[in-house]
Amino acid sequence: MIGIVIVSHSKQLSDGLKELADAMSQEPVPIASAGGIDDPEAPLGTDAIRIMEAIQEVMSDKGVLVFSDLGSAKLNAEMALDLLDDDERKNVRLCDAPLVEGVLAATVQIASGGDMDAAIAEAREAARPFVDGAGGAGAASDGATEEGAAREFRIKTVHGLHARPAALFVQTVNRFDGPVRITNLTKKKPAANAKSINGVMLSEVGGNDVIRLSAEPAVADDLFAAIEDLVASNFGEAERAPDVPEGEPEQEAEAAPQAKAVTSGTLKGAAIAKGFAHGPIRQIRRALPDEVEATEVDDRDGEVDRFRAALAASETELRAALDAKGDGIAAYDRKIFDAHIAFLHDPALTEPVETGIRERGVSAGSLWRDAVADLSKSYRGLADPILKARGEDVIDVGLRVLRHLSGDAGEVAGATEAAILAFDDLRPSDVLTLDLDTVLGIASAYGGKTSHAGILASGLPVPVVFGLGVDLTGIAEGTDVLLDGGKAELTVAPDKALLDEIEAERVRLEKRRAEAQAVKNDPAVTKDGVRVRAAANLASLEEVAAVAQSGAEEVGLLRTEFLFMRREAAPSEDEQYDIYRQMVEGLNGGALTVRTVDIGGDKPVAYMDRPEEENPNLGWRGIRYSLAEPDLFETQLAAILRASAHGPVRIMFPLVSTLEEVTAGKVAVRKVMDVLKERGQAFDETIEVGIMIEVPAAAERASLLASHVDFFSIGTNDLTQYVMASDRANPKVQKLCDPFDPAVLSMIAKSIAAAHEAGIWIGMCGAMAGDPLAVPILLGFGLDEFSMAAADVAEFKLTLKGLSRADCEALAKKALEQESAAAVREMVAAG
Repeated sequence: MIGIVIVSHSKQLSDGLKELADAMSQEPVPIASAGGIDDPEAPLGTDAIRIMEAIQEVMSDKGVLVFSDLGSAKLNAEMALDLLDDDERKNVRLCDAPLVEGVLAATVQIASGGDMDAAIAEAREAARPFVDGAGGAGAASDGATEEGAAREFRIKTVHGLHARPAALFVQTVNRFDGPVRITNLTKKKPAANAKSINGVMLSEVGGNDVIRLSAEPAVADDLFAAIEDLVASNFGEAERAPDVPEGEPEQEAEAAPQAKAVTSGTLKGAAIAKGFAHGPIRQIRRALPDEVEATEVDDRDGEVDRFRAALAASETELRAALDAKGDGIAAYDRKIFDAHIAFLHDPALTEPVETGIRERGVSAGSLWRDAVADLSKSYRGLADPILKARGEDVIDVGLRVLRHLSGDAGEVAGATEAAILAFDDLRPSDVLTLDLDTVLGIASAYGGKTSHAGILASGLPVPVVFGLGVDLTGIAEGTDVLLDGGKAELTVAPDKALLDEIEAERVRLEKRRAEAQAVKNDPAVTKDGVRVRAAANLASLEEVAAVAQSGAEEVGLLRTEFLFMRREAAPSEDEQYDIYRQMVEGLNGGALTVRTVDIGGDKPVAYMDRPEEENPNLGWRGIRYSLAEPDLFETQLAAILRASAHGPVRIMFPLVSTLEEVTAGKVAVRKVMDVLKERGQAFDETIEVGIMIEVPAAAERASLLASHVDFFSIGTNDLTQYVMASDRANPKVQKLCDPFDPAVLSMIAKSIAAAHEAGIWIGMCGAMAGDPLAVPILLGFGLDEFSMAAADVAEFKLTLKGLSRADCEALAKKALEQESAAAVREMVAAG
């Protein structure tokens, strides 16, 4: 079979593209990734030797097809050919198709039995969707005629003929001789070549769409039977599109909602940052234009240079804005803008533009706008809310480049006078450039907490509300509005009574905040003298200072995933040790509870060789993954143990379900201790080892597990979703995912009782620990340690001072007798 070599300046890009191509191909196609160079300081580049070795790895008598991204990659690919023997060289072809689309199209064609010429032709057709619309692979000029047999099929995969079903469809059709055409009857698309992956993708077949296949009579019956089998098996996918009721017309795609003029009333959205703001509204329009005029250019090379200069200027501008922020933006959040810079170098965006300029003489702005719109639309069509939100990052980058192409170097501003800014969709770079001297608050029509802008905006010192809807843009410039970040509401033209009420609430909250700050360094103790531990959760080295100043006595949870994510290889023992050591030293004697890495679920890591999982939250993650990867696990344990020589440290295993996992984890700790002794490296031989209670099995068997560990820590985020069988990231079932449900409370109470019976302490590090409404219940159950966001510690201590253990015990008992989470909340709120 023909082999494929992917040459990219970015190893991450070439590895990811290989993974995607492998997933799309039903028949295994030999594919080798040859991305990046071996220089940790400057990993972007290509290496002729690496390319040559990749070619030899996938070499066969059918030949090898080489794809590359930028200019120097092509030069190194040509150099690699010169390094091959004559017999090898004659079987290798360089393909000038766009990298991403070309590789995917060629992979499907090769898997379908296509020869080298067919694979190259199909790869080159992949450029056409970006260049000349519905032509190319999708056009009716594929050689098929109107004559022949035809049959209609309804496609029931939930997302229609997206990548994998489309690849399977094309490979099946390619088993039959003669031309075959596909027509999307639902969307009224023109007939396309059904043997072309691009033709099928251009047909935009969605879930429940009806297609018509046309083929020559000699093969029609067998072809239709094969497609019928595919449709019946739902292309091997579990989820099906909902049925269209019989007799009802199929719905046209909904038009984008139109804003109406808003002069009064209240808009509701999603809370991002708490607080109140009152003042005039200023509308900020930041949408991608519907079109950019496509003008002809005479100097095509000059236009390519102008486009590249705009990309370079955009990167320089981004880096300058980050430098200007200094310590005002955490290193973890800076990585959001690393992704923006990566988009500026992404050939999937840049190559179609340069190709369009060179082949058609069209101006860069028009081509760039279309490429950005297409890629953003692809992201927005994804089901995963986190990936879906990345579409806004693409638009953000796109707008920045368009500004430079148009000669408008001005950044998005805030307001010259104090105002509440209203965005159609706040973007990360907007957050980066806000003038907080004039910004009273921020409102956005769209967006949510999982977007990069939402993550950044949550740390702003002004109220922020997202998802207020399109009517936000219908509020006239300068209109008086009230923004309530806590309730996630924006009231237009508020009356005096409401303003007086809010002002009274603001004064109350300010007084409460001042009282909390006054006691933040006091012991965490109730009014009847019961002492508990107030701890903070930690997710990066940059947060240590905030924890140390928050009043927290220790760190109840260090999430170590930040060390492993957004990089190309796992961190070394020394790298991890150095970070843990700095954290221990920065806590001024407070203990650091280090959770071993919880990779998987909602925290995927690209460089780890992990299978795709139908339900990753119930899959190979936490302690399960660590025990299966002893090198990774023992490296981390060694780093944690070495850090324990510098101050109090604990080890905590996540997602424990069985005693066997606990035992195996402790065996690994002892093994690493022996290794460190042989090396002569210091560590705390009495280090505490504990587990997280976040799986119902662990809560049910807490009495057994407690006798084998030094402590428990309850992770209510996962425990709640597992007890209630409700994915906490799925908005359709989020109402069920409530830790106040009596079923969850029962698991918590059982775990606390089991810990105390065994003589060990128990904490909580889930979001519930920092909820003032939950504190009296948890105190009543007997929780020993409350670990929360550093910003919540002061309020927690103040809340605690107003409670007595005896009253809380009675309240906790009543909570277990309630019928619902809502009833529990009402009971606690009533006192």
